[in-house]
Amino acid sequence: MSEENVELVRSIFRPGDPSRFFDLLDEEVEQDATAMQHIDSGAYLRGKDDVIEFYRHWWGTWDEYVMEPVEFIDAGEDRVVVVTDETGRGRESGAPFEIRRATIFTLRAGKIAKLQMFSTREQALEAAGLSGVGDVGAERRQIRGRAGSSTSPIRA
Repeated sequence: MSEENVELVRSIFRPGDPSRFFDLLDEEVEQDATAMQHIDSGAYLRGKDDVIEFYRHWWGTWDEYVMEPVEFIDAGEDRVVVVTDETGRGRESGAPFEIRRATIFTLRAGKIAKLQMFSTREQALEAAGLSGVGDVGAERRQIRGRAGSSTSPIRA
């Protein structure tokens, strides 16, 4: 089941089209971004509508926004760790930003039940019980996705 979970999570990364992501959110989805240093609102959300509203606001803040998956890690059972690079330019300020973060996707019955967001890959791996997984970890645990592969960046 874990390879299927990785592929399910991989499928949400489609340029300019968050509909697959929104469709896969469980009605009672939890988003926990309390470990993120730069998110001051929306640190903990519960419910599909609140999570969708958060992302629409977040993505709407930026011009030239791109979220590119860098790495997919099978965390076993029902979890997938995804490392992403995000770039953009402030819609009002014009200030550029660039960030790498990691998210643990917990799946239940083919839906995203929980999103746990972290400032670093290492924090996410530790939270998933995989702190020993390196950049070139076990083939079974790690599946890479880069631009030019079957995974595309999300562009707003």
